[in-house]
Amino acid sequence: MTVTEITAALERDGIAPLPRLIAPEALAGLQAAFSGALRRPSFNTWIGFEQNEKWRLLVENLLALHPACLELALHPLVAGAVREYVGPEVALTEARGWRTIRTTRNFHGWHADAWHAPEVTTAPREVKLAVYLSDVESGHFAYLAGTHRQRGAARHWGPADVAPLMHRERAMRGPAGTAFLFDTAGVHRQTTPCLSPRDVMFFNFHDPAVPIQAEDVAHGRYQPLLLNAGYLPPLTAEQAAILGFGRARAQPEAGMVGRPALRRYPWLHDAMAAGLWARLEWQEVARMARQGRRFAARRLARLIPGVARPSSGAARPAKEAHS
Repeated sequence: MTVTEITAALERDGIAPLPRLIAPEALAGLQAAFSGALRRPSFNTWIGFEQNEKWRLLVENLLALHPACLELALHPLVAGAVREYVGPEVALTEARGWRTIRTTRNFHGWHADAWHAPEVTTAPREVKLAVYLSDVESGHFAYLAGTHRQRGAARHWGPADVAPLMHRERAMRGPAGTAFLFDTAGVHRQTTPCLSPRDVMFFNFHDPAVPIQAEDVAHGRYQPLLLNAGYLPPLTAEQAAILGFGRARAQPEAGMVGRPALRRYPWLHDAMAAGLWARLEWQEVARMARQGRRFAARRLARLIPGVARPSSGAARPAKEAHS
């Protein structure tokens, strides 16, 4: 498969299946790293998953997770196709994945993605690279070929809207490692039911100079990418450009790294933070009480001869200090 063939498929259908992009051993390492991030939710210093809804566990900042993610984002077929299809100023603007838990709930209907500000009238292109990390037979990605050409306002599509178009459906089933590119202006969805957990990664490519919609600014989407310097290979100028090196953002006032102050469940975050604070305060009170008892016992031993000095007990291993 060539870059020209992939670009032609995107132009014609809006979706282009890809050959396997990484070796089996790299895929196995990536699967292990992704599963590790899914063991528990992010909290305090633990970098795990975020959860904004019941059915999906979200893993952010994939380029800091495993070097295979960089290999996928910079693969010559991917980089060449997105440059040809989106334009020479294209860059990777987001790298995230999630696990869809087993469910029969129809929670993710047909839609076209909204991302750019409504005043942008030139209909800029956006492409996502999707990569499965688990075998996917149910709960697969589906796309209505050709709907990317409509370039209308992004919205959700009901059953009556898609019924005349179902003959165009492209069902993307496949084993772990299955990869495809798609134009996000086309109508797509995750199908239901999802009979086994589905792990998938999405790499988002568009021109970062295009203003994004206010909702995505508020939610901290499309920020400068987090990278693990140890994973970076020697980069060409073109690869550095794809990763957004030195690229100005259209929203410099929102150019922070990390999640924004806006949270979906602020009371839950506050409750967890309060619980951690209470635990640490209790530990400090207990430490001071122990010190006070030892001090009082030493003073008493000096004042009253014959009173045994306090024992410090068994030696405790020193704890590593956090700076």
